[in-house]
Amino acid sequence: MIDLRKLITVGAHFGHQTSRWCPKMERYIWGQKNNVHLIDISKTALEMDRAAQFLKEIAGQGKGILWVGTKKSAQNAIRSSAESLDMPFVTHRWVGGTLSNYTQVKKSVTKLLHFEDVVNKADKFPHYTKKEINVFSKALDRLAKSVGGIKKLSWPLGALVVVDVNKERSAIKEAITMGIPVVAIVDTNGDPSGVNYVIPANDDSPRVVSLIVSYLSDAVKESKEQVRQRQSQAIATDKEDAQQENSEHAAADRAKVDARRGRAGKPSEKQALKADVTESVDAHDKPATVVE
Repeated sequence: MIDLRKLITVGAHFGHQTSRWCPKMERYIWGQKNNVHLIDISKTALEMDRAAQFLKEIAGQGKGILWVGTKKSAQNAIRSSAESLDMPFVTHRWVGGTLSNYTQVKKSVTKLLHFEDVVNKADKFPHYTKKEINVFSKALDRLAKSVGGIKKLSWPLGALVVVDVNKERSAIKEAITMGIPVVAIVDTNGDPSGVNYVIPANDDSPRVVSLIVSYLSDAVKESKEQVRQRQSQAIATDKEDAQQENSEHAAADRAKVDARRGRAGKPSEKQALKADVTESVDAHDKPATVVE
């Protein structure tokens, strides 16, 4: 579990004004000061640990995790964590249908890949004019912001990590429709309905968001490393078994060859009988020695 002093240092316990609170977050609120709600840090740490364990299980099963944070305080943390894990992310805006109608959204991803290929090969294969390349570059920048992070989105999707449930309502609704579990950082003004793992914390502070997202991504990274180690051990074991099996086959083949050679060097019963008869005939025909 994370050290509570780290959460207090970054200000994770500061909520919103008491007049803007959501009653469903009451159980996570410790008190108030200067008309600002204060979040119970012990519950924040506990929920962070639960969410981290859940994400570890999802990563251990080989499923993907989509990281979503389009507000300015979350963009850098979400992007850096997702890129370090080689997982999809959304930091500009949520494209409607990313989960519920991905076949249509994938057309934009295909168009993005096409523009990337054209722009990257413009110098080597000058099939387009400078004006056309400029148009392609602008379209590429626009698509990169909206769907650039979901190029590596693959199914089945195991979880959705969200910063600020009010900002990402559409993403959470689609996840609920698709039956995808949601892990979210929820402030005192947010509605936790539909969120499977609620992490009560200040979602307006970049330091708080960075700390929580880094904690979750470290858990996922640890799980992926364990899976990689198990796979490498399995491959090594398979190689050892294959080598042992090959050595056993080779030993069996050598034994067969040795057995064949032994039978070839030793005369058969028929050949031995024939040799005995020949010796007896030769001894009978041989003239006796005269003794003077």
